[in-house]
Amino acid sequence: MLSFFNCVIYLLFGILVAGSLLPLSSHPHWFIRGWDFPRMQILVITWLAAAALITTNAIAGQPSTVRLTVIATLTLALTAWHLFRIIPYTPLSATQTKSWRPEQPGDPDHGARRLRVVISNVEEENDQFDRWREVVLDQDPDVVIVAEVDQRWADVIDEMKPSYPNQIVYPQDNWYGMALLSRLPILESEIRFRVQDDVPSIDTMIELPGGDQVRVVGVHPRPPEPIRDNDATARDAELVLWGEELADDDRPIIIGGDLNDVAWSQSTRLFLRLSRLLDPRRGRGFFNSFHADRMWMRFPLDHVFHSTHFAFRDLRRLPHVGSDHFPILIDLQLEPTMHHQHDQLEEKEGDEAEAVERLMRAKQAESLHVETLNPAW
Repeated sequence: MLSFFNCVIYLLFGILVAGSLLPLSSHPHWFIRGWDFPRMQILVITWLAAAALITTNAIAGQPSTVRLTVIATLTLALTAWHLFRIIPYTPLSATQTKSWRPEQPGDPDHGARRLRVVISNVEEENDQFDRWREVVLDQDPDVVIVAEVDQRWADVIDEMKPSYPNQIVYPQDNWYGMALLSRLPILESEIRFRVQDDVPSIDTMIELPGGDQVRVVGVHPRPPEPIRDNDATARDAELVLWGEELADDDRPIIIGGDLNDVAWSQSTRLFLRLSRLLDPRRGRGFFNSFHADRMWMRFPLDHVFHSTHFAFRDLRRLPHVGSDHFPILIDLQLEPTMHHQHDQLEEKEGDEAEAVERLMRAKQAESLHVETLNPAW
């Protein structure tokens, strides 16, 4: 019986090691990319399995130095590898976006250059409309980016026009409808289909009370999964397209939404290096947004990134709204004078080649197209 138990633990460690190494590949298959998500879960399972094996063998009076050495080595190696990836998203690491410190706290212009944005995947089937609306309005955001908007949700959003008179709404019944609500003037807007004809992004220029203009983009690329898009080709290409386009734009930028990808993945880190944008979670926490109903399976899938024009004021996960995603609030201060204080990711050798490869993969896929035209504005 003990031998069988040991074999099960060895097999489990083999799976954990293989799964931990698979994301090193840039292959887009969903099974490979999926192992990038559960790094915290792998850590917990690793330590529980190691403790179970050591305890069981000790109780049975059959401790083995070789066996314990192998398990201890694998446990420490897996721990080091996964911590290497996730530590940057904890308070143990330095922040990437530096916090705003007003030189003149009473300056009335501070409020005129402040921007609060809520990112929310409402889950198309969710019918807790009042609950969602109450949570959003309670945060008093300037802009709300909404994913999975169908016609029912479009009607709810329309009812919010007294608070958010400026709206870009594109409802769909495929879980990829989008909306952007703003109480600030929207000077320009465009609904864009970067890679797939049924997966829109919303690209806007918004004017702050002080007259400054900010480019605000809402995205929701389709994830790799076994049923429809069984690889990450579309998502990878969309992130590369946005990364390269935003890198050439020297205006203040905020891009956010449900990326269907974790903060520490190859794709997200490549996007940050290409775009030169900042991730305000780095050095502050995971802010896991999915799955709202399953504490054991939570990942940071809803993201907001911004240019170095902004300084950090606040970031928080909002209460449950009936969706499988928690909303995320980001509070930023337009403060270009702090530009050089932030800690951008440096572009790595091979990033451009990787970006080209991901775009070529999308161009070769019959079901995809690659939209490269930048908006005229």
